[in-house]
Amino acid sequence: MKKLLTFIALSMCLGLIMPAQANTLTDKKEKMEKKKKEKKPYVWEMPALTGNKDFDDYLKLCDDLNNKIVSYSENIVFYEVAEVHVIDESGEKDIQYHVVDSAGNLRSSNKAYQQNIDLITAYPLIALDMTNLGLASTSASLALTDLGLNALSYGKYLKAGPILIGRGGKEMKEIYKRARNQAKQIKALKEGKIDDIKALNAEINASDVEAGTASIRVIEKQKTNYDTELEKVTQEDNETPVEEMEIPEEEF
Repeated sequence: MKKLLTFIALSMCLGLIMPAQANTLTDKKEKMEKKKKEKKPYVWEMPALTGNKDFDDYLKLCDDLNNKIVSYSENIVFYEVAEVHVIDESGEKDIQYHVVDSAGNLRSSNKAYQQNIDLITAYPLIALDMTNLGLASTSASLALTDLGLNALSYGKYLKAGPILIGRGGKEMKEIYKRARNQAKQIKALKEGKIDDIKALNAEINASDVEAGTASIRVIEKQKTNYDTELEKVTQEDNETPVEEMEIPEEEF
């Protein structure tokens, strides 16, 4: 009987210990996974040139591509075409359609269109830079052995090329796609094709269809505020004429 009681007591202790150990292991695993996810983004810093032409050309290509990626991804303002309900003093609504920014402010459609066209035309050129950098990586790898003791400190920069190419391909491709869609929206607005704008919004916001946000954005503005904003953007539109261009359908 005494042995039986001892066995039961041990079983109960083990029953308490095992879940605790399992929870500890789970917590450790979750912390490790979180640490992996929180990995800091790669930051490029241009080092001193080595004096070796092939390796220095590679470094210059890395620096140039990094600067273009930063400029491309950080200087963009995202716009959309919204349905603006202009409310007068009596409460009557007049429905208008305008290019707006994320805060709902009216923006110059010509300036917005030109920005998107600039992004669309710049992307293939940057994609070419990424190709050239990939080709230069081979020459840089061979040149590394000629750097002598400097090879130890410059070896890490060989990893920069693939990282920058990967980053550029991912970030800029998304911006390119969004710029292309925005340009299509603005072009449809200029042509008065509101149904096309709504269809584009549904396509862009496909993940939000179930939430009911795939339709065109609706903004309410008091007439006095609207008139002030409209006067400003109309002047900007007149000062910023743009040439229409064919918006490419293909993706790079």
